[in-house]
Amino acid sequence: MKKIILILMFLLLMNFVSAEIGISNVATSPEKALPGERVNLIITLENNNYDDIKDISVKLDLNNGAFATIDSATEQLIDEIENDDSRKVIFNLITLPDAEPKIYKIPVKITYNNITKDSLISIFIESKTKLDLVLENSEIIKVNDKGKIIIKLVNLGTNEIKSLRLVLLPSLDYEILSPNTLYISKIDVEDFETAEFTIISNVKNTKLNFNLGYKDNNNKEYAENKELRLNVYSLEDAEKLGLIKKNYFMQVGIIILIIIILIFIYRKLRRKKNAV
Repeated sequence: MKKIILILMFLLLMNFVSAEIGISNVATSPEKALPGERVNLIITLENNNYDDIKDISVKLDLNNGAFATIDSATEQLIDEIENDDSRKVIFNLITLPDAEPKIYKIPVKITYNNITKDSLISIFIESKTKLDLVLENSEIIKVNDKGKIIIKLVNLGTNEIKSLRLVLLPSLDYEILSPNTLYISKIDVEDFETAEFTIISNVKNTKLNFNLGYKDNNNKEYAENKELRLNVYSLEDAEKLGLIKKNYFMQVGIIILIIIILIFIYRKLRRKKNAV
């Protein structure tokens, strides 16, 4: 009988010891934060006790230098969590612009009933990948011109771009005379590379269509289409804007030709009149 009582007391004691407030789930919105981006940290606390627990404090330690609170509050208070129930606390954070992309461990201190429990949660800061295309130079001015176009590929993100493939897609707006696919091994952060194509423009205001494929440092693959506008003019518009010089020699030649034709006709008519 004594053994049974001891066993029951032991089980009750174990239940009492294991009874606690614990973190049952951690989530962020968005799931992966970017440098300089706002992120909501959502921590779910669960009451595994037989009794309701009141006055629960949840405090973050943000001394890792990657996050800051938007409202300057690193501590949240919960008035009560009932037995076998759960409550959520939300911290409004912002990732610092110069935060290094990686997984950060954030200490969390939970205090209730003179009990303090330390935990670690994880938030992943993802590198920002952004590639921009800029028309650097063009030899093409008017419709039906043949020339080179130079495209600048600029890395505006916080992550190195590698294994880049640039494809100038076929279009009725232009004819591609050079290889339409170029490969670039990498573009460092805040750096750029250039690509060159030779085309014939078939229409005014030509739209250049590109397909991009590349990877970041985590070997995450990206694919996107981009469009650039090439300012192409008609012959008349190009001359009016002073982009090309008028061919006065042709105009003079046409005038001289007209005069010669008129003289020829005049002489022919005169001969017929004299013959009569």
